[in-house]
Formats: sequence, structure tokens, C-alpha cells
Amino acid sequence: MKVSGNGQGKILSQEELRRLFTEGFLSPRDRALFGICLFTGCRVSEALALKKTDI
Repeated sequence: MKVSGNGQGKILSQEELRRLFTEGFLSPRDRALFGICLFTGCRVSEALALKKTDI
């Protein structure tokens, strides 16, 4: 996660990730999108371009 939009990225802690999945993302779509990006390292635009057959 970038701090102030530039510079060195910040690594999220386990607690921050837990809070994002439980409190931050309210829709299953957002949780799935973030999870794909988190665990594969792809960008949001790449994750949005995925089709069911790609997975």
C-alpha cells in the first residue's frame, strides 16, 4: 500500500488485513477482488479483466 500516493510502499500487517476483510470490504465482490490482487500480485485492472474461464 502506497503512503501518500508516492514513495515506498507499506506492507499491511495481519491485523490490517483482517480488518479489511471483516470491516472494510462490505461486498463479496470487493473481498474477492482484493483477495485476488493480494495473493497473486496482480493489479486491480488485471484482476477486473479476468474472466471465469481464466480462473
